[in-house]
Amino acid sequence: MLETIRNGLEKKWAKVVLAIIVVPFALFGIDSYLNSIGTNVNVASVNGFNISNQDFQRSMAVLKERLDSEGGDPTILQSPEFKKNVIDSLIDSQLIADAVSKFNFRISDNQLSTYIVGMPDFQDNGKFSQERYDQIVQYNGLTPKKLESRIRNDMATQQIQGTLANLTYYPSELINDVAKIAYQKRHVKLYDILQLEYEKNIKLTDDDVKKFYDENVNSFIRPDQVKIDFVVYSVAGIVPSVSVVDDEIKKFYDENKQNYEGSEERAASHILLLADNSMSDTEKASVKSQADDILVKIKKNPKQFNDLAKKYSQDPESAKNGGSLGSFKRGTMVKPFEDTVYSMKKGDISSVVQTDFGYHIIRLDDIKGDQVSYKDVKPQIKGELMYQKALEIYNSNADDFSNMVYEKKESLDSVIDKYKLEVQQSDWLSKEDAQQFFNNPVFSDAVFDKTIIENKFNTPAIEVSPNNLVSARVVDFRKSDTMPFAEVESRIKEFLLKRNAQESLINDGNKIVEDLKSGNGKEPKWIDDLTIDRADKQGLSDAIAEEIFKMNASKLPAYSGIYDPKGEYMVIKLDKVDSENISEEDITFFNDEFSRAIDKQIEDSYLMDLRDDANININSKILN
Repeated sequence: MLETIRNGLEKKWAKVVLAIIVVPFALFGIDSYLNSIGTNVNVASVNGFNISNQDFQRSMAVLKERLDSEGGDPTILQSPEFKKNVIDSLIDSQLIADAVSKFNFRISDNQLSTYIVGMPDFQDNGKFSQERYDQIVQYNGLTPKKLESRIRNDMATQQIQGTLANLTYYPSELINDVAKIAYQKRHVKLYDILQLEYEKNIKLTDDDVKKFYDENVNSFIRPDQVKIDFVVYSVAGIVPSVSVVDDEIKKFYDENKQNYEGSEERAASHILLLADNSMSDTEKASVKSQADDILVKIKKNPKQFNDLAKKYSQDPESAKNGGSLGSFKRGTMVKPFEDTVYSMKKGDISSVVQTDFGYHIIRLDDIKGDQVSYKDVKPQIKGELMYQKALEIYNSNADDFSNMVYEKKESLDSVIDKYKLEVQQSDWLSKEDAQQFFNNPVFSDAVFDKTIIENKFNTPAIEVSPNNLVSARVVDFRKSDTMPFAEVESRIKEFLLKRNAQESLINDGNKIVEDLKSGNGKEPKWIDDLTIDRADKQGLSDAIAEEIFKMNASKLPAYSGIYDPKGEYMVIKLDKVDSENISEEDITFFNDEFSRAIDKQIEDSYLMDLRDDANININSKILN
C-alpha cells in the first residue's frame, strides 16, 4: 500500500516497461525492436530497410532520460560522434534482426510463456500477476500481442548472443597464468635526473639561433590573421541590471519549498482508512467518523498508536510495523499528507487528514538531516529569479540584436548604444585561434569570410554558446607571410634550449643505465624504493609504470631508463617480482573480466562481418 501512496507510481510502471522492451544487450545496440513508424527523413538504410528519424529520436529520448536520471551532461547528445554511435547501434540492431530472420531463430509459445511468467516485473509477492501484467500493457498503450511480439524478438536476439558465446573457449590454466602477470607486483628503486638542471648549463649563441631559423624558414610561415572588435549580448551581462524584491523571493520559496529542503528527511507513521471517489458521500462520512473515533482514543493515550495502527490501518505493509512508513523526503508523498508531515514537530499527532486514498492519522516520528530555512536559501532563490528575468529579457531581445547587426552592418554602434554593451578587442588571430576564441567554428568562419574582411562588415549574430550572442568586425587583416626573425627569435631560443638539454639528459641517462647493466657503473643514490602493480602505480606516470612492467625479469637485478616528457630521466632498478601471492578472488575476477572481453571481441567481429556483407547508407545531414 505504501507504494500506492507515493506520487511516482506511473513513472515506476513506465520504467518497468522500458526495461522489459528495451533489453540492454551490449552486442545488439539500443533498441532491437524499433520499427519504422513514419515516412519522414530516414537516418540510415540497411539492406533496403529504412531506419527513420522517429526511430533515431526515440532512441535519443531514451538515452536522455537515462542521462537525466544519472546526472549526466545532456550536451553530449548533440555531438556528431554521439549521434553516429546511436545510428550505428540502430544499424547493428537491424543487422541482428535480419540475421534472426535469415537463420530462422524462433521462440516457441511455451518458451515465451515461461519467460513472461518468470519476469519479476509481472509478479506480485513472487507470483505472476495477470492484473499487474494488464496494467503495464494498458499504461504503455500496447496490446498483449504487441508486447509479447517484442519480447519474442528480444529472446530470439539473445539466442544469437548465446550461440556466439558457445564459440569461445579458453583453457582456464592459461588464463590463470595471464592473471598472475596482470596482478604481478614489482619492487623497484628509482633515480631521476631533472632536465631543468641541464637547461641551466646550455649555451646558445646568436649564430646558433639564426642558423636554425635559416635552415627551417618554412616552419615560420604565419597564416592569414585578423584583428577584431566584438560585442557579446548575453544573459550574464543582463543579470546585474535586474532587480528582485523580497516579496517575489518569498512567494517563489512558498511555491517551491520542496526544492529547498536540503538533505532533510522525515519519518512518520500513519493509520489509513480507505475511502476513494467510488464511494458515496454517506460512505465517506462513515469512514471519516470511524477515523475520528480512533483519533479520540489516540489522544487519550498516544502510546496506543502502534497497537491501533496494527488493528485498524488498511495499509497492510505499514500496519505490520505499527503504521511506520520509514523516512522520506519532500516530493515523495501526496501533497496533503506531505504538507501535514512537514508542518508538524517531532512526536506530534495530526488531526484526520484526507487524501485521494482515504483518511489518515499521522504521527511524526523523527526529523533527520539538515533543515533549511527561508533565510538560508534566500540568496540562492534571488540569484535564480534574477537569472530567469535576465533570460526572459535576453530571449525577447535576441532577434532584435541579430537584426540590428545585420541591417546596420557597417558598425556595431547601434547595438552598443541600445544594449549598453562594451566593445572588446582581440590580438592577431589565425583562423585556428579564432575557432578556439569561443570554441566555435561558425564564429571563425564568419570573421574569415572574404566579404566580412574586405568590407569590414559586422558578422551575423552568432550564438557561440547557450544564451551568448556575439557579433564581430574585422578591423585589420594581414595575409600569410614568413615571420621575420626578430618575431620568432625568442621562441627559437626556448626551443633549442629545451631540445639540447633533453638530448644531453637522455645521453647521460642512457650511459648510466648501460654502465649498470654491464656491471661497470656505480649505483646512484636511489631516491625511491617502491612496490607497484598495474592498479597501484604509487604516483608514477603511466609511461614509467609501463616501462617497469616491460623490463625482462628473467635475471635480477635488471636495469632500464626512460625519458619522461614532464622533464626528467628516470633510472630504474628492478630487483624483485612477486606473482605468487595472488588471491583466488583476484583470479576469479580476472577470469570473469577476461571472458567478457573475449566474448565482446567475438560479438564485435560478428557485427563487422554482418556490416561487410550489408548495403548500408547513413544520412550524414542528421549528424549535423
